[in-house]
Amino acid sequence: MRNKLLKEKRMRGYFIEAAKEILKGEGIDSISVRNIADQAGYSYATLYNYFKDVTDVINECITDFAEECQEYVDDKTRNLPDGPEKLKAIVRSYVGYFLEYPSIFDVFFLEKINKIEKKRETSQLIVTLLEKLCQSQWRYLVDHAYISEHNAEKAISVLRYQIPGLLLFYLNRSNPDNSKEFYSLLDNQLDKLIRIEAPARVAQTFEEAVLKFIFDGTYPGNRYYYFIHYTREKQVVDSILKTGFKYIESFHNSAEQVIDDKLDFLYKHNIYKPYGNFIVVIGISRYIFDKYADLIRSKGVNIYIENVLCNTPPEFDDEAEEYRYTLPIQFVKGYVNYITGETEKNPNFNPDYDSPMFEKNIDSY
Repeated sequence: MRNKLLKEKRMRGYFIEAAKEILKGEGIDSISVRNIADQAGYSYATLYNYFKDVTDVINECITDFAEECQEYVDDKTRNLPDGPEKLKAIVRSYVGYFLEYPSIFDVFFLEKINKIEKKRETSQLIVTLLEKLCQSQWRYLVDHAYISEHNAEKAISVLRYQIPGLLLFYLNRSNPDNSKEFYSLLDNQLDKLIRIEAPARVAQTFEEAVLKFIFDGTYPGNRYYYFIHYTREKQVVDSILKTGFKYIESFHNSAEQVIDDKLDFLYKHNIYKPYGNFIVVIGISRYIFDKYADLIRSKGVNIYIENVLCNTPPEFDDEAEEYRYTLPIQFVKGYVNYITGETEKNPNFNPDYDSPMFEKNIDSY
C-alpha cells in the first residue's frame, strides 16, 4: 500500500513539473493533457490515472507556484531588518517574481478557474498570497506604532487590488514603458500608502527617558565623553554589544560626539538619522582620554587617542585599504531605537576601563 502511494505521488509530481515547465516557458495557451504528457514522457491516458483533467493539474501548479513565490521573496528579503523598508522590499520581490515569470501571472490572475474543483481554495490562495507574505511585517509595524491596526487593514486591502492592477497594465499593456519606470511607479505608490496611512507620531528620541539613557546620573556628562553611531540593522547593534565597536582608520568617521543639550542633540540627530533607527551610545571617561593624550604628547607619537584604546591590534581592510580598529565593549553603553524608544544596556559598560594594552599600543608606534 505504501509503495502504491509513493508511486502515485511520484507520478503526479512528474506531470505537475511538466505542466509547470510549459506554463513558465510557453504560457497557458500551450497547456493541454497531451502536451503535459509528452513533456513528462508518458501517454496522455496515463495522466488520467492521476488527475481528473487538465484544470486539476493547473490547480496543483498554482499551489507549487505560490510556494515558489514565497521562497523567491524570502531569498530576496530574509537579511533585511523588520520595518517599513522590509515591507516594501517584500512587495517589490513579489512583483519581481511575476515580472520574471509573466506567464505565471496570467495563470494566477487572467485564467478563469471556475472549472477547477477546488476553485474557492485556489482563489483564496491567489488573492491572499501577498497578504500572507507581508503579514509579519504588518504586525511589526502595528506593534511598534508605525501604523494603527485600522489603517494597516486599509493598506492591506488597497495592496490586494492595486498590485495585480499595476502588473496587469505593465505586463499586458506595456504601461509604463519600461521596468525602471514601473518600479519607480510602484515605489511611489508604496511610499504614499505607508506614509499617508501611518498616523502622525512624535519620535521618542528627545523624551526625557531616552535622553537619560545617554546622559544618566551614574556617568554624568561633565566627567565623560559621549558619542553616537547610527545604523539600520538590529543584528549590527547586537554584534557591537558582543564584540565591540569597529571602525576604519578614525573613530570620528562613524561616531559623533554629543553633549547633554537637547538643541545640540536635535541638530546632530537630524543630520545622522537617515543612517538608521538604532543609535549606538559610546562613553569614555575624560580621565582615560586625558591620560593617554598626555602619553601620546610626551612620547611624540602621531596616533588618534581612540586608536590607542583598543585591546586587539588593528586589522588591515583590503577593500577599504585602511586599518580597522575595535573599541572594547566596555566603552559601549548600549543602544536606543529612536523610533520605538526601545533600549538595550550593556552590562559590561565601564567608561573608566583602562587596559595594559593601551600603553602598549602607543609603544608599538
